[in-house]
Amino acid sequence: MDKCAALEMMRWGYACIPGVIFSYSKELDLDMEDIGVLSAIFYAIENSKPLYRTGITAGQVLNVCPSLSKQKLAKKISRLSKMKLIEIKDDKAAFNDKEIYLEPLMAKIEALIWRDHPELFPAANDRNQLIEMETLIKNYEEKIRSLEAELEEKRAVVPADINTLDHENDNYKKVADFIARKTGNLLSVKMSNELKKWLYELGFTPEFLLCMLELCFERNIYNPREITRIARDLKEYSINTVEGMGLYFEKYVDLEKNMAIRMKQFDPEIMEFGNFTGIDMTAEARKRIYYKWRYDWGFSHAMIMKAGEIMCQRTKNGGLEYIDSVLSNWLRKEIRTVEDAEKEIRDFKAKNKNEKTSAKGEKKSRLDTEYEIYIPPSTLEQLKSKV
Repeated sequence: MDKCAALEMMRWGYACIPGVIFSYSKELDLDMEDIGVLSAIFYAIENSKPLYRTGITAGQVLNVCPSLSKQKLAKKISRLSKMKLIEIKDDKAAFNDKEIYLEPLMAKIEALIWRDHPELFPAANDRNQLIEMETLIKNYEEKIRSLEAELEEKRAVVPADINTLDHENDNYKKVADFIARKTGNLLSVKMSNELKKWLYELGFTPEFLLCMLELCFERNIYNPREITRIARDLKEYSINTVEGMGLYFEKYVDLEKNMAIRMKQFDPEIMEFGNFTGIDMTAEARKRIYYKWRYDWGFSHAMIMKAGEIMCQRTKNGGLEYIDSVLSNWLRKEIRTVEDAEKEIRDFKAKNKNEKTSAKGEKKSRLDTEYEIYIPPSTLEQLKSKV
């Protein structure tokens, strides 16, 4: 066997990072992503030349770790720099040319070791090291004071009355038992977490939640996140009565569910609209646009067909965007019948004729173009076949 890939693996060496970083990661406020980036920096330093250089460029780090994106590296070294664990030089240079130095990290780790092992502390005449140690101690004292203040705030929030806690547990148990009874299963971890949100974050009463869950289960809605989305809507719209909740489910939840069913069914209106305008309406996104005009904006099929006719008369390569702008204009002007639409078109044409055109023949907008006779694509194909 004259070749072995394992030898090539050995030639590349190993990515080494001081184990002490893991031991002090909590005190240095490092997460696993930070340590991963530091590992890439250490590995880039190990494989850099010449050896007398202590810094490493961002480009070299990206070369040794191709899976690390430029955005991720930029974000992480910026965070580590703010934490004063690394130093970045040539700040105005291109990103790949920025130099990264690990000396601040090593100095902090050194100070932590001196703190925990005083016998390793160097001679007191080393002024710089003494200052580093004093600075580290002051930082820890400030952090301790900050944590103590945060702890006091949390203690103030926690209810002192044990009866309050018992009441909250009773509310949770009441709703949890209802869910288990209705679904026929024990409460899942996801459902339990969402239930806590409904009770404690959104502040709903158990009675209100029982009504909401009953309406959800009637519609076969069992996904905890989907129920939370409904709960947040009820909170946002300030719905706090059974009647209001019923109207919300009828107007939004049922309509959304019916829309999903309708998207999968054959719709003659959409087919007629597509044949008339020549637009392929088989895509779900295009059907949704049609249903927006039909049900959200409340236009009749005849009005949508009229807007499609205008699109075909005024443009060569028009589409749904043009029709959307026409219907949006009618919605704003509260034009709801074909007769009103035709009247608005006549008024527009009359006004357009009275306007003076410049001698140089300025370009007219597509809305200024005169109407042409429109023949639907299906009819046009029939006429061609007869010729």
